[in-house]
Amino acid sequence: MNIYAANPKILIAQSDLPSGELLWGAPTWLLPTAVIGAVVAALVVWNYSQRGIVAPVRLFATLLKLAAIGLIALCLLQPMRSGTRPRPQANVMPILIDNSQSMQLKTTDAVQSRGDRARTLLDETSDWRVRLAQAFDVRTYGFDARLENIASNETLEMDGNVSSLTGSLTALAQRFADRPVGGTILFTDGNLTDSPSADFDWSSLGFPVYPVLPADDAPVRDLRIADISTRQTDFESAPITLRIKIDAVAMGSAPAIVQLRDQSSGRLIQEQSVPDQLSTEPQQVTFRFRPEQSGIQFYRVIVFTEDDRATMEDAASDLARAETREATLANNQRLVTVDRTSGPYRILYLAGRPNWEFKFIRRALQEDAEVQLVGLLRIADKEPKFSFRDQGVSSTNPLFQGLGDEEEDAAQQYDQQVIIRLGVQESEELSEGFPESPEELFAYHGLILDDIEPEFFTQDQLLLIRRFVAARGGGLLMLGGQESFAGKSFADSPLGELSPVYAARSVDLTSPREGQSFKMQLTREGLLQPWARLRETESAELGRLAEMPAFTTINPVGEIKPGASQLAVAKSADGETVPALLAQRFGKGRSAAIPIGDLWRWSMRRDDTQRDDPAQAWRQLMHYLVNEVPRRAEIKVRSAADPNQPVTIVATARDEDYLPLDNANVQFTIDPPDGEPFTIKAEPDDQTPGQYLTTYWSREPGAYRVTASITQADGNDVGEAASGWTAQSNAAEFRQLQLNRDLLKRIADQTGGEIIAEDRLSAFVTDLPNRKVPVTETWIYPIWHRPWVMFLAMLCLCAEWGIRRLRGLA
Repeated sequence: MNIYAANPKILIAQSDLPSGELLWGAPTWLLPTAVIGAVVAALVVWNYSQRGIVAPVRLFATLLKLAAIGLIALCLLQPMRSGTRPRPQANVMPILIDNSQSMQLKTTDAVQSRGDRARTLLDETSDWRVRLAQAFDVRTYGFDARLENIASNETLEMDGNVSSLTGSLTALAQRFADRPVGGTILFTDGNLTDSPSADFDWSSLGFPVYPVLPADDAPVRDLRIADISTRQTDFESAPITLRIKIDAVAMGSAPAIVQLRDQSSGRLIQEQSVPDQLSTEPQQVTFRFRPEQSGIQFYRVIVFTEDDRATMEDAASDLARAETREATLANNQRLVTVDRTSGPYRILYLAGRPNWEFKFIRRALQEDAEVQLVGLLRIADKEPKFSFRDQGVSSTNPLFQGLGDEEEDAAQQYDQQVIIRLGVQESEELSEGFPESPEELFAYHGLILDDIEPEFFTQDQLLLIRRFVAARGGGLLMLGGQESFAGKSFADSPLGELSPVYAARSVDLTSPREGQSFKMQLTREGLLQPWARLRETESAELGRLAEMPAFTTINPVGEIKPGASQLAVAKSADGETVPALLAQRFGKGRSAAIPIGDLWRWSMRRDDTQRDDPAQAWRQLMHYLVNEVPRRAEIKVRSAADPNQPVTIVATARDEDYLPLDNANVQFTIDPPDGEPFTIKAEPDDQTPGQYLTTYWSREPGAYRVTASITQADGNDVGEAASGWTAQSNAAEFRQLQLNRDLLKRIADQTGGEIIAEDRLSAFVTDLPNRKVPVTETWIYPIWHRPWVMFLAMLCLCAEWGIRRLRGLA
């Protein structure tokens, strides 16, 4: 017997023989087999030709017997066929299991959770695991925050706070970059917390992914906070706006309750009820409120049904294990960080003459602890000089000539403008008048120029004002008056450049203003600016504007500059419209202009004694000027989209000229939710001068505070800044509870895999060796040794014998 007959399954090298080729194990038997087969076939044909059987039946019986003889003769030649299969244990086949908390959830009609069902399928004694291990090098991994090798399925506790599916698959590809991978069998719900970019190509993994999912997508009963957006404005009565999107699945028609609470004290701030339309479409709830304090504040937003009120209102409740009709309560709350930057903000007010505006602005800001107003009021201009016709003309006033040195000094003072200071903190502050150095002017956050001519300033001071806005980032407000927005000197000066409106042309100066009265109206753009409004609704705001007194003094101005916004206009009885409130960005800062010269009428003639609208308007306008003004010490926290990644804490340091400060010493003091504060030293940013950063992993969920202390290299203090952030891994883990079949299908399609139904897992593993894998081997399997060959030959003989028996020939 030759070698093929003794070894019915023979393995040979892959390069020796192509797949799918027909081979003969006993080619020497070809001639004897052909001769014997021909003789026997001839005898069969001759035998049936002598029988008295109907021709069709005779032909069918002959063919059956010839087929049986041919199969038996074929077996003498030992026909075999070559094929390919994975080389045993040469290809790695990782099994990847989601070990996060979302795997503990149950659908509405399920007895087992997703994790328990996965454990049952992953039983190491199951047939598919045994067959898979025979053909592949099987490795089992669990993942939540990171990829981990697991020895047994029983060690999977399904308690991870995040599902880093993208990172785990990427780590798996890197780990086996030099090994052949036949594919990855994936057990997960697809609700990952590290979402990749929109253009991420999953085929870059380099191996197919086979997600295992249930055949149907039964719903998971859930009420959740889908999204929260925070908006901060200068609207005084309600500067903070929270918009909460609520979603529900299979919760019925029961209404939901949404609460906003202070995180530290637990005090209820607002509560709203969501209608039962929540069962058909997501609903949005809006909270508008004013924090009692400035700085970093944390708030807790919770949503629940009436049955879960007690559990949700208790901040110490373990929401992941609470008894409820929902699948989980872990996604029913969110922490929100509100950073209302605290002052004090300092604003320098310069007026060309005493007027009512300063009084009302000062009175309005007395109720605002965040803004300090410092005033420079010119109460007398330079004394006009005159001289007699004599031979010697002095530069001082002739009335003081010849009266001695002391009187000569008095004459010099008499020839200067008289300016008084109000609200200064030190005796030396502004003692020389308007600042002439950056250090002195840059100490302020905002600047108000009221009824002052450009000639009042030196050229250096005008350039300093421009630098104050463009480079330092300060806010500039120009108010109307006799000396404002007028003349070619204004148009050609830096003040004209800073103004959001061009200086008046000759045609503008001739337009009628005397004797007219104007009513202020907000433009559509002005109504969209919270700091320009005083009421929460448009109808209430329009009603307020209608009750405002008329103004009679309007400075002529030219056209609005490109990029500037006209937020309010003044309209006369005959329909003439002139700009009343304009604003623009200029460099790092902003500038605004109010050409109305008698705004004080509003404060004097207000009808509502219970509400001081002019004061609120001034306070909102001042906050608009200074809220975004840079400081020497600033801090911000950059949170990653993936909760498993660290936050980046960035501090910005500036010198006295508000230029980036290098070689500073920066320390961050972090106050975690549970634990003692500790200090981290920041490192300079290689990309951005003046920035210092560090990274921090927020291991525990909760609210974190951080303070940056910045000093110069010589030890001089730069300042401190505070910020904060929240760590909420549950919010990302339970953002979506339904199976993310679309994502898993996209992963499977792009990698060359497919979705595997749980009830088809065994059939899939059986067929897996027939799929394309990196390392294969060619093997020869005998056709003649197959049971179906003998069965078919016997079937033909029995069928032929049955025909003969029916015809009485047997």
